[in-house]
Amino acid sequence: MIHGIGASPGRALGPVRRIEARAERPEHRTIASDDVEREVERLEEALRWAADRIRRTRERTARALGEVEANIFDPQILILSDPDLVDRTIHYIRENFLSAERAFDWRLTELRTAILDAGHHMVVDRLTDLRDIRSRVLARLAGHEGDPLALPSEAAVIVTEDLTPSVAVRLDPGLVLGVASGSGSRTSHSTLLARSLGIPAVVGLGKSLARIEDRETVLLDGGNGRVIVQPGETEMAAHVQMARRLSEYGEVPVEREPSPLFTADGVRVHLRANIDQPHDVPAARRVGAEGVGLFRSEFLVIGRRVIPSEEEQYGAYREVLEGFPDHPVTLRTFDIGGDKFPLFLDLPAEENPYLGWRAIRVCLDLPELFRNQLRAAIRAGGEEGRMRILVPFIISETEILRTKEIVDGVLAELGHHTRVPLGAMVETPALASTLDLVGRHLDFISLGTNDLTQYSLAVDRGNARLQHLSDPLHPAMVRSYDRVFRVATDLGLEIGVCGDLAADPIGLTLLLALGYRDFSLAPASVPEVRELVGLLSTAELARIGARGGLANGAVQLRRRLHAYIADLIPSSAARLSIP
Repeated sequence: MIHGIGASPGRALGPVRRIEARAERPEHRTIASDDVEREVERLEEALRWAADRIRRTRERTARALGEVEANIFDPQILILSDPDLVDRTIHYIRENFLSAERAFDWRLTELRTAILDAGHHMVVDRLTDLRDIRSRVLARLAGHEGDPLALPSEAAVIVTEDLTPSVAVRLDPGLVLGVASGSGSRTSHSTLLARSLGIPAVVGLGKSLARIEDRETVLLDGGNGRVIVQPGETEMAAHVQMARRLSEYGEVPVEREPSPLFTADGVRVHLRANIDQPHDVPAARRVGAEGVGLFRSEFLVIGRRVIPSEEEQYGAYREVLEGFPDHPVTLRTFDIGGDKFPLFLDLPAEENPYLGWRAIRVCLDLPELFRNQLRAAIRAGGEEGRMRILVPFIISETEILRTKEIVDGVLAELGHHTRVPLGAMVETPALASTLDLVGRHLDFISLGTNDLTQYSLAVDRGNARLQHLSDPLHPAMVRSYDRVFRVATDLGLEIGVCGDLAADPIGLTLLLALGYRDFSLAPASVPEVRELVGLLSTAELARIGARGGLANGAVQLRRRLHAYIADLIPSSAARLSIP
């Protein structure tokens, strides 16, 4: 079993097809002075050709997936006409008498070095764009017309060191069962495209990627970041059985209302969807999600050179609300910074951007950007206040009070008299510890187990090497979940969970044992969780907790919950589902 970073949820079972980019290595060739202008013309033609191909890719992406995904290719088009690239390359041709190939490759190497030296996450994201551009331009100069990467013609799990956006967008979900890559992150462009295409993906496998050989069979889980090489017959049979059951959800009409979900002992549980954009709504409805527990709004700003207008935002928010006319929709305000950068912001280079100028800190420092979003969201929610506002990365009472002032000001501007539900993501140890103070000003909370675990345990969840330390069942985490639930209950707050822990069988049983009843998940995770909830008894889980103490040891806790689940579901499915 190889551990990486779960980047796009879902499971895949199939043969491996290793794919590698064709390595274009231009020779160090000088030219005669009489050939200089001809080399410049060759370069300019190759740049035009590459830009044309990228525009075509962008148009196909817009038609198939929407403008949000299509925007991913805009920076590549801009780079190809950037004087910093073009003029310097031509300079090397004319002054150093280099061939077009060698001059272009030299200039790209300089740009890559500058990017790495900058150390800024926003700039480092451009490395993938440069690799895409290099592959296209050098292939054209070398006279290669075909794609620099050959994709499978039969169903397979793709294994590759680096999946660029131009390749990711061409993946056929009917043939590409899943993707395992050595590099990448949860928020890389290629990962976003894989999620939009519904293709499971595990990234950040690093050197472990070499342990997966071509034609081997693998079982890939894009939810928990695991790849099982040469799985046993029992594990494969369990996967096929689970896939058969989950495929039934794909046949459910979008219009059908989900039936209420209860545990085995009759306790009501709500499963809602985490979505990245309005196009995710049909999939969320099809699997029976009861509204949206986390509507990430960053799709409106990432990669954009201009701030999205209020009307553009209003249209996107209304589309989601109309998709769930009878269920709540919770909008997370812009969580920009960290690894999510809009181009219209002059974000400073920071040693640790995840703990820097991001999320609510940016919004409070740029009140017009914040007010613009709040106006669109409140208008979309209407007088009935259907759009719930969720604020990320809160650490103090002051931040919530300032947010409430801005919200109240927007309500007054719009003439709305209905109170808009305001909540906070509990994802920092500071808020988890002071919820009794901050919670007095809130209507609801959402427990963000991913970041809360990262910051509490001082473990980067984007670092595959440290995944064994990122344990959401660590006693410190269990105690934190318990304390947050009790404090929020005492304050009369609505309580939800939107982290990956709820999609894990043991994590789900733990949260139910602690009292949590409202979970927001990736749509791909809802069917399995729905089936498991129906088998669990909250009364029995309470007895398990009372017998051993839920927060006295991660190993013992995992064993007790594992044994309980294994008694409820077939052994083959248990082996597949339970880590």
